[in-house]
Amino acid sequence: MARKLSASLEDYLEAIAELSHHEGHAHSKEIAERLGVKMPSVTEALRQLVDMGYIIYNVHYPVELTPAGEEVAWEIVTRHRVLKRFFTEILGLSPEKAADTACHLEHVVDSDTIERFVIFSDAITKRSDARSLQVYLTEAMSNLTREDFRECCVLSDLAPDETAVIERFSRNFTPSGEIPLKEGDSVVLTGISLDRSTLKITAEGKALELPVSAAENIWVRRLEKEG
Repeated sequence: MARKLSASLEDYLEAIAELSHHEGHAHSKEIAERLGVKMPSVTEALRQLVDMGYIIYNVHYPVELTPAGEEVAWEIVTRHRVLKRFFTEILGLSPEKAADTACHLEHVVDSDTIERFVIFSDAITKRSDARSLQVYLTEAMSNLTREDFRECCVLSDLAPDETAVIERFSRNFTPSGEIPLKEGDSVVLTGISLDRSTLKITAEGKALELPVSAAENIWVRRLEKEG
């Protein structure tokens, strides 16, 4: 029992737990099909898990988890589900890519880290005061489909003296007559106030001051410097 489970053996425990839960049994052949491995590999893995005290395995009978094996197996299942949820709901990955990524990472994160994923995910998806962040993340992730996504950012992310073109206003943006900007305008970041609450910019040759809270919600495309 002191031996450390390898990532491969954790996959076997996870498969046994999920097959038992959904199908009511976990035969060697079913485990092999689920994991995409050959029977000799399954037999060897199951014998190792028997030696470690995690399963009960007799040929021609379903594989059963011991109490210790069930505890470990469902901890692995939980890690997978939490990570998959984070990758789909927060990072916007496809279910297939999220599941594949979760499979790789579930073996290297501990319970404390998983609990932090849960807290973070719940905060982003459930709290009303996180709505604006949800909008920002959705818009930012959508930029990844563009070939020039590395040139896209919000105005507040520009470096000093960097030039960009306004492409769109975020759904978080609150229109104001005090901000005479429109899509297609060329802007240059010229400075920032000491308290970092206001940006100084030049828009179409006119000097303006813009609240950072507004600049965070204006999407721009960086332009290469001439020469």
